[in-house]
Amino acid sequence: MKNLLVLISSMTFFVVFSANLNAKSSLHSATVEDSIYVWTSPDLFDIATTWVSAYESINPEAKINVSNIPNDMVSHMLDKSGNIGLITKNYLPAANKSIWKMSVGRDIIVPIMNSNNPFLEEIFQKGISQEEFANVFTDSKKPTWGILLNNKQSIPVNCYYINGELNKPYLAEFLQTDLQKINGRDVDGIDEMLNKIQNDKYALGYCKLVDILDLEGKELKEGISLIPIDINGNDKVDLFENIYKSSNALERGVWIGKYPKVLYSNIYSVAGDQPINSNELAFLEWIVTDGQQHLNSNGYSELLISERQRKVQSIHDNHMTVVDVQKPVNTTSTTIIIVLIITGVLLTPIVLMYRKSKNPTIVEDKIITPQVFKESSIAAPNGMYFDKSHTWAFMERDGFVRIGIADFLQHVTGQITNVKMKNSGESIKKGESFLSIIQHGKQLDINSPISGKIKEINTQLNFNSSVINSSPYSEGWIYTIESNNWLTEIKTFLMGETYKAWLKNEFSRLKDFFSSAIKLEVTDHLQAVIQDGGEINDNPMESFGPEIWEEFQTEFINKAK
Repeated sequence: MKNLLVLISSMTFFVVFSANLNAKSSLHSATVEDSIYVWTSPDLFDIATTWVSAYESINPEAKINVSNIPNDMVSHMLDKSGNIGLITKNYLPAANKSIWKMSVGRDIIVPIMNSNNPFLEEIFQKGISQEEFANVFTDSKKPTWGILLNNKQSIPVNCYYINGELNKPYLAEFLQTDLQKINGRDVDGIDEMLNKIQNDKYALGYCKLVDILDLEGKELKEGISLIPIDINGNDKVDLFENIYKSSNALERGVWIGKYPKVLYSNIYSVAGDQPINSNELAFLEWIVTDGQQHLNSNGYSELLISERQRKVQSIHDNHMTVVDVQKPVNTTSTTIIIVLIITGVLLTPIVLMYRKSKNPTIVEDKIITPQVFKESSIAAPNGMYFDKSHTWAFMERDGFVRIGIADFLQHVTGQITNVKMKNSGESIKKGESFLSIIQHGKQLDINSPISGKIKEINTQLNFNSSVINSSPYSEGWIYTIESNNWLTEIKTFLMGETYKAWLKNEFSRLKDFFSSAIKLEVTDHLQAVIQDGGEINDNPMESFGPEIWEEFQTEFINKAK
């Protein structure tokens, strides 16, 4: 103990001395320019100038320069520091290097039909496959609905597309044919296209999603319906393909990965290195929040609300230290904070050892991570109550209830890098979010197994959140709760063999989730034969982005309420 105190004193002196030297040297450092330089590919120049004008109108002090550059200049611009680019996927290959990028909007092309089509119900049950679309759009003869739906109808299919429109290449790629082979009736613009579809019960067409939305951008225009795409060609709209009931459902399907990639393109903000300037970060945050309102009027689709929240969080999670070019640094405050952090880090092991001696853990549960994730991998101590939200509860001798995350969930997510907890004294309700677990910006909001007031939080998780992975039932506990409805709430809990039997169903759902709902692609973390009874490798969610985490949130967390 004496040696540790000497070490703390020495470290404190060193930090204070270093901070004073840095404060003196900063007086002579050059100021950083507070302007932002934005460059854009030709197809995004209009939305870029719209964003810049709108941002400057509410931030008069902002200085933003925007320029239009040709395709062959993209790589050169990414080599230059201190600028932000806006490009579509067609310009990404020109970079041919590792870059920072963040999607800030989408260009979505959709097939549409008349909402009074006599075959509407059949189409929504069967969908139309890529091959079937290609048959009617490339047939030199007059295609019929009988050919399209295999129902012996001789009524012609009237195909429309906008002449000279930029979405025609999307259609050609989707149909896997040349532009010259696409047959159909040319129309001069979106207004004529919609007029044709609304007045022709047997018409098909392709256009941008934003072009068929009402003025509020929420509902489809009268007389227009989306056409379900039968992605796997099995002549029915499966559960994972059922995203065409509304524009919001389709936009969410695009984000999750349930829509053909050739029919949409992300708008990316890019840079050679991840932006750290506070002015740049403020502008990027505005683009993915308030700036989204300008996308529809420029022909692009907005990001989902939940998607925007994740992007704002990722901007801040990845920038613990930001270069602020407008405010001077208070070196005294910085020094104090650094000293407190170092002191806290050094004292934490002592405090934890003391608390462990005073408050023994309820079970020894050091988790050994297997290579394959299966039912036998799950630790489920006897005497523990489990909730279908993948959480656990255990009443201590003093009458308070300790709660945490079940081993099943940490096996699925992989290493937890951060957590967001409530404060001591706050009240929580069963079924409502009581904790967010984070993995490099990807997040799940976990629902509480019980109701009550938080008496104590596990502060160790602020320094070492991965203890939830290694010891979910002891050192990785989340809160102790003063329960106000314990006897009633435990009636819905699972224990012992009942919990293990329920887990079998969860494993079955998990395999379906990775194979069907997400159109499984072979990755290092998932075996290709999963849909045929194979095993899932441990920590499967580590290999997926925030889109799949969002889908897991919906299917496995929210539906457990």
